Amino acid sequence: MEIAGPAVEEVFRLPELLESVLLHLSQKELLLSQRVSRSFRNTIQGSVRLQKALFFTPDWKFECRAFNAYASRNHPGRKPENNRLLLKAFPGCYPTVTLVIVNDNTTQTDLELGRRGSEHWSWDVCISFPADRPPNTKPAVLYPEASWRRMYLSQPPCTSLHLVRRWQRSLNPAIVRDDGIKMGEFVDEATKTQSWHLSYISSDRDWHFEGNIRCSALLDEEVLKSRAEAEDFTTRLREYLFSRTITNQSEEVLSEELATAHL
Repeated sequence: MEIAGPAVEEVFRLPELLESVLLHLSQKELLLSQRVSRSFRNTIQGSVRLQKALFFTPDWKFECRAFNAYASRNHPGRKPENNRLLLKAFPGCYPTVTLVIVNDNTTQTDLELGRRGSEHWSWDVCISFPADRPPNTKPAVLYPEASWRRMYLSQPPCTSLHLVRRWQRSLNPAIVRDDGIKMGEFVDEATKTQSWHLSYISSDRDWHFEGNIRCSALLDEEVLKSRAEAEDFTTRLREYLFSRTITNQSEEVLSEELATAHL
């Protein structure tokens, strides 16, 4: 079926309408669509939403839900996206995203109530890279201007990667980029001469990395309510103890006065 007509031409002519259509394409289809026409290319390169879909622009608006160890059900929320297109470029070095629980700082209220600090769901990026051999890639992948070099490992991006081996994680990150780590930067760091300790090379002769994805905590209404109730209880308890202290002191003064009167 031939797709043509004034309506279609109008969609292609208006960047806003064309953007809405292109957002339904896969990452690979979106990349290839830049070859259709100058209008397609300009729309894709000029759209923040399309650039985020291609992992070229970071999307920091990502929230994690609070973790409640005492709840019957916990919902970690939406999972970050890992860059699936990198699997075709670097088989075996494909970044994956795993769920983790992060401990928040313990508040004074937590200490007074004898409970542990709050926690929230979070996500880690995990990726490996050969330590003593070039990765298994096609020659075209090594083209200096290849698109994958400008792509982030995940969306939202991770900003640091630590070396890991047998549950041991390096104290200091091996790769750091405050604005997010791109695949090109990762490959450049992993292939140049490093000061990384050789003990982190695993039995499969790979470097293994993991790094946390930056996200803000989104507290559920139940968690917010329970915290507010706990803080209110602590306030009322303090007021009660303070009033009892004043009462006890008054009773001691009165007893001393009565004892003095009988002398």
